[in-house]
Amino acid sequence: MLKYDFDNLEDYMNARNHLEDYHDCAKCHGKIVMICGDGFGNIKCGYCGEIVKYPRLTKECFEKYLREMKFK
Repeated sequence: MLKYDFDNLEDYMNARNHLEDYHDCAKCHGKIVMICGDGFGNIKCGYCGEIVKYPRLTKECFEKYLREMKFK
């Protein structure tokens, strides 16, 4: 079962390295991933236009990451 919301940056980055597990259509197979968004906030495959739920960071993890980067 795929996980979509991550509260750990390392797990999130690992999921991002395996985006083909989340979506792999005939039009994008073997190509560089192209993720597009529309005006309604939908995230889509840039090749076939199918709405895809890709992995994402939770708001809390993203904010923690930004705070940590500020001090580096």
